[in-house]
Amino acid sequence: MSYWRGAALAAAIAALLGASGCQAARQVQGERQEQNEATVLTMATAAGPESRAARQIQEFALQVTTLSAGAIHIEPVVQAAAEEASAWNQAVAQSTEGGDFDIALIPTPTWESEGVTSFNALSAPFLITSDEVVSQVVAPDTADGMLDGLRQIGLTGLALLPDAQRRLFSFAGPVLTPADLAGKVVRAPRSATRYAALSSLGATPRALTGDLFAEALAGGAVQAAESSFARAASFPPGTITTGNLPLYPKINTLVINTATFGRLSANERRIVQEAASRIREAATKAMNTADEAMAYCQKGGTIVNATEQQVAAFLAAVGPVYARLSNDARAMAVIKKIRTFSGAFAPKPLAACGPERVASH
Repeated sequence: MSYWRGAALAAAIAALLGASGCQAARQVQGERQEQNEATVLTMATAAGPESRAARQIQEFALQVTTLSAGAIHIEPVVQAAAEEASAWNQAVAQSTEGGDFDIALIPTPTWESEGVTSFNALSAPFLITSDEVVSQVVAPDTADGMLDGLRQIGLTGLALLPDAQRRLFSFAGPVLTPADLAGKVVRAPRSATRYAALSSLGATPRALTGDLFAEALAGGAVQAAESSFARAASFPPGTITTGNLPLYPKINTLVINTATFGRLSANERRIVQEAASRIREAATKAMNTADEAMAYCQKGGTIVNATEQQVAAFLAAVGPVYARLSNDARAMAVIKKIRTFSGAFAPKPLAACGPERVASH
């Protein structure tokens, strides 16, 4: 919940701002100087302290502090869901809807279980396959319509922030055909559409948190994980991914409780929105899947590539997922728009690496 706390306003920071930022900051300062108070907002993520989401929260907090000259303070809360929660992102989303947190960073597939389907197109498998396409998806022209869907649950969407491409990392040999996933347990965050995609490939998706995942991995009870290159660096040596089969991107929604947002002054709302725009631009520029893949290889990971025929088999296997999405006119409109981006930005191939790489023939 938001609350007010006495604090000295850091006027010196205003010198670091641009003209518009300075003006907004001075206006906020003028509103608070009589009471010598700062607006304090909590901001949560289910992700851990070393995650990209945690860094995005820290960067957002810094932007808000700078733009407001200290008149608004963001208090980050990482790993905001209980360790045992199998739907950890949903737990943080619900706490933000209820006002326990003011602001949150929530992955887009989370909202489907909350009754918001406007982001479902972003879970369509093998659709968004390059950093360039992600940058078009998170731009306001595409993102704003999806963010509007959050209003029905008492949240205001501020921005979409790119995180990382999600792909399958196998602990039991390369995945070059859907048959390679048949009957295998895949650790994945809970999401109806994404679980449907994994199931269509023959896998059994399960949400395994913290120690549960570590125990399942050690005991051989999980054979793959839906994850990112950065996270996979901590997986066992010999972990294998298929470089030319990214599943879908992880994109975070930056949201604020609508009641909290309404209690802010017009200048405070302007500052929060400006900070969100700046973080979106910075996160977009920072995307570099090729560098992340290289780092993964250097830490002992393996990348293989599927043939055109093998890729076609995966695309055919997820046909039922697209059939399901075809019942949602909004999702199909977004998918159609994304396909225009995909036609303009072909994915860059990732070089095979690692001792376990398999020739694609």
